[in-house]
Amino acid sequence: MAAYLVRRLTQAAFVLLLVSFLVFMGVYAIGDPVQMLVPPDATAAEVERARVALGLDQPILVQYWLYLTGLFQGDLGTSFVYNQPTIDLVLQRLPATVELGLAAFVMSLVIGLPLGLIAGYRAGSMTDDGIMNGSIVAYSLPNFWQGLLLILLFAVQLRWFPSGGRGDTGTVMGIETSLVTASGWSHIFLPAFNLALFNAAMVIRLTRAQVQAAMNSEYVRYARAKGVPEGPS
Repeated sequence: MAAYLVRRLTQAAFVLLLVSFLVFMGVYAIGDPVQMLVPPDATAAEVERARVALGLDQPILVQYWLYLTGLFQGDLGTSFVYNQPTIDLVLQRLPATVELGLAAFVMSLVIGLPLGLIAGYRAGSMTDDGIMNGSIVAYSLPNFWQGLLLILLFAVQLRWFPSGGRGDTGTVMGIETSLVTASGWSHIFLPAFNLALFNAAMVIRLTRAQVQAAMNSEYVRYARAKGVPEGPS
């Protein structure tokens, strides 16, 4: 067991290192970062001063090594756009991110469990086919494209939900959250629903499979043989 954990942790560390390297190099693949930060009318001398101030005059591998060194020390660097420590920006946005993930998780269960139970109980019926086909569509659609469609329909055309922001917040046990206000829920519903559809599709398929396995088990067949009705008596 210990060897397995060490092997998995080593693999995870290698994957994280590879991803960080690819993302770091990707910044340069899309263009010079300095050109995206300085004003369009900046002179060559101003561009060079900005490059030196940001440490971008170093070779790219040296920059990556400095980035890794700071990362292992808990320093995520400074945001070029906001000119603030990156960790501060992450912590500022963490509560809203946690709220969104929690709301999406609960919503995926609320959607997926009942539909999975219905599909499993009515396996082979038109209801089952409709639910499973809908889950395949929800699972297959690109999440970002699905989100754009939801914004276009419900925020732009129907104006039922706002297209961005967090809404009003309240305080629960000293924690500031938008999940206790109507404005907060109106802002979080659409993105949470978008994230929940993908997970709900998986919940539907897993629940349906488990219901089918339970319905074909020995004790269920025995109960049927004893005359126990299928539905509630």
